[in-house]
Amino acid sequence: MVRFALLVLFMMLGSGWAQDRLRLKSGEVISGTAVKFDDATQSLTFKFDKGTLSYAQTDIAEVQLVERPGIGEGRKALEEGKMEGVVAKWQEPVNQYLGVDNPWVLECAGGLGQAYLALGRVADAEALYGRMKKSYPTGAASLRAEVGLAVATSGKDTAGLLAKLQALEGQLKESLRPLRSEREALAEFYFARGEALEKKGDEKKALEDFLRVSILYPDPPSLGLRSTKKAGVLRQANKDLVTIPHAYFNLTQNLSALSASLR
Repeated sequence: MVRFALLVLFMMLGSGWAQDRLRLKSGEVISGTAVKFDDATQSLTFKFDKGTLSYAQTDIAEVQLVERPGIGEGRKALEEGKMEGVVAKWQEPVNQYLGVDNPWVLECAGGLGQAYLALGRVADAEALYGRMKKSYPTGAASLRAEVGLAVATSGKDTAGLLAKLQALEGQLKESLRPLRSEREALAEFYFARGEALEKKGDEKKALEDFLRVSILYPDPPSLGLRSTKKAGVLRQANKDLVTIPHAYFNLTQNLSALSASLR
């Protein structure tokens, strides 16, 4: 934690450091550095030229955070399946900023939870997703937390996990112009379901979910690449899976082109 804070401070002292921006519901915009989000008080400590103050979540309209050191490296580690590297790079910034509604914070939280599960650190994953659920009680971030909790609390009960995911389907928001947060929530849902279906032995439906992520919802990029790799492995192991109806591929190709044009 201390080393991470010192690294952030070093970057702040550099001439090229971009500042965080805090926009309050009152209309006031403040530039400075977000220090930490406090779970207990649901407030963000923000340092700027007039001092250091804490702002309640209910008073905040938007927070723009500059990516912290190590975020890019953690993203690369997740793409490559190096889960220890994900934990090393993302654990501190997630602990520091979880609760802030910001794209890279949510990406790191979701990826860190996946890393914990891959490493067998189920209790850590469950605790993280529980914090997410508390900090983001509604919306796309809440769905990501629910998906993570479903995976973390199901263990080897694949049927139970699929039942939990089915219960969450009503929260999915698929549209022609989904927001980034919605695309990422959809990606995590379909990736989790794809893995569960693969374990169940339903490789065709698993492949369809992995393709759905890699083609339609490839954000965050690390999850999109992992889905592409999983789809490739499934198709390589079972050539029959290549014969998924042409209508499905035509649909995904058309939606992929549309999705790319909307980004």
